[in-house]
Amino acid sequence: MEKIKTAFSHPRFPAVILLLVFVPLFFHGPRFGIPYVKGGDEPHYLAMINSLLIDGNLDLRNSYDSARKGSWRIGKKFAGAAVDAHVDWNVGGRQVTWPQVYEDPNQWKKGADGYYVPERRPDVTVDISNLPEYSGHPAGIAFLLAPFLWPFRGTPLTEPMALLCSNLAVLLSVFLFRGILRRYTQDRLALNLATLLAFLGTPIWAYARTLFMEPYLIFFATAAYFLVLEKRSGFWAGISLGLGALLKPNFLILSLPLACFLVYKRKFKSLGLLAIGPCLATAAVLYSNFLWYGSPFTPPQPFWFGNPLHGLVGLLFSWNHGIFTFMPAALLALAAWPRFLRDHGSEAVLIGSGFLVYFIMMALYGCWWGGWCYGPRLVAPVLLFLMAPIFHLPGIYSPLGKPLRLLAVVICVASLAFNALGAMDGYWDSHPLTIFAGNIS
Repeated sequence: MEKIKTAFSHPRFPAVILLLVFVPLFFHGPRFGIPYVKGGDEPHYLAMINSLLIDGNLDLRNSYDSARKGSWRIGKKFAGAAVDAHVDWNVGGRQVTWPQVYEDPNQWKKGADGYYVPERRPDVTVDISNLPEYSGHPAGIAFLLAPFLWPFRGTPLTEPMALLCSNLAVLLSVFLFRGILRRYTQDRLALNLATLLAFLGTPIWAYARTLFMEPYLIFFATAAYFLVLEKRSGFWAGISLGLGALLKPNFLILSLPLACFLVYKRKFKSLGLLAIGPCLATAAVLYSNFLWYGSPFTPPQPFWFGNPLHGLVGLLFSWNHGIFTFMPAALLALAAWPRFLRDHGSEAVLIGSGFLVYFIMMALYGCWWGGWCYGPRLVAPVLLFLMAPIFHLPGIYSPLGKPLRLLAVVICVASLAFNALGAMDGYWDSHPLTIFAGNIS
């Protein structure tokens, strides 16, 4: 045990964590190779990025048509494939979505040129032939990554470089997270163990290899909290919130706990500066909604309410998308929360409320599981806030009896093992144990 403590306390141990976060980017099941998007919403985000870089606009018709004919505009995995388009049309001020017009891709047939042709639903008469096709996702990711990907526009390198940007967002989050925790402990073992479990014992590890929005939202959420707590910078914290809102407008809910904290601390100037980023982002979102969908209040993806009890229980305990089933180490973090609240008062409340408001919002969402994805995707941006008190684990662990110590070790190892499997091979919409059991049976 002493050797393990010594290893975890080593000054270079954070570099090992960074390396482990980085490596899965190149791992594709049993093979290593250049990063590429795997599925879910990833190819549709890539469609927006390539459309802005190559065509100079966000009309995605060219991107999807080109991809069906073999280009890499939505990813090399989907070149020439029958893939539905995540797009909407503005038809006389009415929003019309792709599934309302076209059949499921499984029913498409190849045309004379050998490429798949989208098949219209027989009962649809709406004319969308000359209308631009705008994404069913917020377009912020295209503008965010365009400056970094511009040198690679029009080449197959756009895809792996976009994924590298996602990975770098998570790597930067490691430093920000440790910066927050250093406010509460200088113990190297506690810091390293907390970083290990927060990044490698949660689905964050798997999302660091994807083109989902979660890697960037993790970064912007952690940055906003770091800037308020450590740098006392309301302005830049607000810019972080605003950038996150351009990716997913619901992200702005994190403004509430930060604003309340600044009011409690009587930092009214910082509160005013904090509001600048969210206000600019809200204006940009409303304008783009009006431009593309006919009304400022018609978003590409409306927030529709579901059964809050189903969402609450599902996000916590669902086998395929639950927090505790994918990261049982969260139970140890929960055990540390009372001590964290007692020792650090308002700052602990701020961090905890960041998780709670975001979690409750997603529990209210009708699609709380996040579609075809890995684990509790929709709450991934705030999982670091839930895990923050786990730096208390070494202090909690020492007085425990042997059975409880063993249980704590098993819980930590299980979290790391589950998410190592997820990071290495994806396991979309399934728990890693399900797939692992199938592979060895």
